[in-house]
Amino acid sequence: MKLSKEELKKKIDEVVQDEDVKISLLEDVEDSFESVDTTEKDNEIASLKAENEELKRKYKERFLSKDEVVEEKTEDVEEVEETEEEPRKFEDLFDEEGEIK
Repeated sequence: MKLSKEELKKKIDEVVQDEDVKISLLEDVEDSFESVDTTEKDNEIASLKAENEELKRKYKERFLSKDEVVEEKTEDVEEVEETEEEPRKFEDLFDEEGEIK
């Protein structure tokens, strides 16, 4: 059966009679649980950082690639607008013989 830190400290306090041994054991338990807690927290932090980086990468792939496509489309539209000539008159479409220019 796995005991929590407080349960283990309580059990040591009940079972051990010698005060010096009790204090030593309680200090060891406290130190041991702190190192385990710190290690678990460090692992959790590392895991969350990795997950965060993965989410950032996916976000950039999803949204920045679309922005690039939108930018390409607007550049194409701008090029078309720049190459358009002034509107021509009906007479300018045909030559003197009635052929289409």
